Amino acid sequence: MRSFLGATSICLLGALGCSGGGETPKSPLFDVTGTIVDLHLTEGGDVTNVRDSGQFEIAAIVPGDDGAPRELLAEVAEDGTFRIRDLPEGPYDLRFIELFGTGTRPPRFIMDAPRTLDLGRVYVGRPDADPIATADTTELALTFDGLNPWEEGSSIEVFSLGAGTIGTLPPANGMPPAMDATQVTDYRVATSELVVPNVVAGGAGDQAYFTQRVGTAGVGAPYRSVRKAFGPMSFTLADGATTPVEGTFVDAPSKKLSVSFDDAAFQALAESVHPEATIAGKDVRIGVEPGGADRVSVSPTPDLLLFSGLPAAQPPAELVYGNPFPDGWAEVAAVEVSYAVTHVMPTGIPKTTAVAMGRSGPVASFSGKVAPTLGPPLDIRVNEQPAYGELLGIGKTPTVTWSAPSLGKAAAYIITLRRLDPGGQLTRTMASFSTREPVLRIPDGLLDVGYYYYLRIGVREEFDHAAPLRVQESRVYAEALTGVLSP
Repeated sequence: MRSFLGATSICLLGALGCSGGGETPKSPLFDVTGTIVDLHLTEGGDVTNVRDSGQFEIAAIVPGDDGAPRELLAEVAEDGTFRIRDLPEGPYDLRFIELFGTGTRPPRFIMDAPRTLDLGRVYVGRPDADPIATADTTELALTFDGLNPWEEGSSIEVFSLGAGTIGTLPPANGMPPAMDATQVTDYRVATSELVVPNVVAGGAGDQAYFTQRVGTAGVGAPYRSVRKAFGPMSFTLADGATTPVEGTFVDAPSKKLSVSFDDAAFQALAESVHPEATIAGKDVRIGVEPGGADRVSVSPTPDLLLFSGLPAAQPPAELVYGNPFPDGWAEVAAVEVSYAVTHVMPTGIPKTTAVAMGRSGPVASFSGKVAPTLGPPLDIRVNEQPAYGELLGIGKTPTVTWSAPSLGKAAAYIITLRRLDPGGQLTRTMASFSTREPVLRIPDGLLDVGYYYYLRIGVREEFDHAAPLRVQESRVYAEALTGVLSP
């Protein structure tokens, strides 16, 4: 079934009737219903959170009486349920916008959306966790022994499930521990570079793990992995002051992973990514998910192992890492290859972007040589014109089409519209779309004259269209890129 924005003809919808004469009979109406309730994982158990309805907007996009798109806004109840009333029979598209910081996130469109949806997400940390207000002056004074001998590539990370706090702890004065040191005393570390800088509150039940990641330079291609850990422990971070933490690091239970990349197989798909795509690198990541395999969060969670290699590199025959976290936390591996494409705008400014091809899933599902099982979409066109080169004058509502991948089967396509800065500065996401069909008409209002854009079209082997914001533990994915586009 084709969505309204993706349709090339109103008559394809069956929503307005296309009889040759006489009065068109009215189609029956239906309601869209759903929930937008988030799940937060904490030490004290799961916490549900219903966001204030002023933080987001949900709307259905349907054909109006004149054939142009019109929006029907959702009514949101205090319990997080919502309803969009009286949609004409036939497919519709859902638009979801939410506040972020002082602005809004780019709109997300679910094309040919189900009639019942779950727009909730899974997060790590209490919904009422407070951010550190004065990160520049908030420090931890660490007194630890039992460290792995400090070397190049060593680092200390912190993670608190309850607070959601996570990140590397850099030395406040810029001076790391001495080489080969196995203990530190009153070692001041800053919180200003935490990925999630929230206050760890012991009184609210928050606990924290400290892990030491160690580099392995000189053993094949280098990688970093957890080898030592301390915790969980309860303490309260003093915002704007220094909080002492003491303890002894112990060996994290050791595990191993042996994987390699099928270079020829990944190289064979480079041209499908883009005719000028080149392999930029390879990555292996192992992380943990506190909610287990069925409740993967959208929040940053601890990394146990990080390998990043150049195109010709292979991981060491054996990757060693430690996992100090509870047994119920799922280990998830991701193995992928990145491809780089350089867009050159008519202004002469180049901008390089990268897309990925690979898969993620339980660590036990990875062994030996990894080859792609899903390829990128093929033959991307805008207004029926090949879209890998420069296409100017495409209009403000162009139609994008593509073909299914030559490898694997697509359950969904994820399209991201990105705007290039004419001066080569930050590239901005303007909107994202999920769809089952290999066609998309860009809605009006997203493309502006004088700017340059490109599309990233991804393929997923599995996708839950009824819960489009949820993250799945096992994913197989591939992406392709267009050239420079402009209305």
